[in-house]
Amino acid sequence: MRKTLTAVTAAAAALIGACSSAPEEKAGKSPEASMLGLEVRGDAEVEKFDLNGDKSADDWRYYIRKGDKDTPRDQRPRLLARQDLDLNFDGTPDVRRHFNEQGTVVREEMDLDFDGQFDAIDYYSDGALFRRDLALNFAGTPSIIKFYNEAQLARKERDTNGDGKMDTIEYYEGGKLIRIGEDRDGDGKPDVYTEVDQDEPAAGGGG
Repeated sequence: MRKTLTAVTAAAAALIGACSSAPEEKAGKSPEASMLGLEVRGDAEVEKFDLNGDKSADDWRYYIRKGDKDTPRDQRPRLLARQDLDLNFDGTPDVRRHFNEQGTVVREEMDLDFDGQFDAIDYYSDGALFRRDLALNFAGTPSIIKFYNEAQLARKERDTNGDGKMDTIEYYEGGKLIRIGEDRDGDGKPDVYTEVDQDEPAAGGGG
């Protein structure tokens, strides 16, 4: 069981790493992508792309038209609002990216085990990752929440007993684990704190 969980965790980390490129790169098409069509839905437009040459959509771009509705449609700004990507080409999106009006990613959802349910959600502010929710039990509810400050892990919250509540909090400074808080009575607040030798590496503290 431990080996299986380790393998799944490694695969999840690889997928997250692959999806965590710079925001300006996230909306780019691969050189092989071919456009299958454009669907118009009111003020929304959907572009569909084939990434692997099988004539099926693997990349969906959702745009919205902004501005006065009395202005001709093609004269109003078109903004990318969302992008869906099918990484294993089964017809179901595995990555969903949400963009703000400046075209920067603000949220990215990932299906780590390709079961059609998103297991990881990254949150961005001004292009920088500040929070990552992980449902490593693949039940849809986060079992780990990571908080970042200037690209460094600052805090990690864990649900260790599977009750849907975070009961262990790890605190980091400079990339190193310095303190662990445990909520033993289930009131949502740590009851016991353990200081960690700062000379020790932060186990599992990256990414």
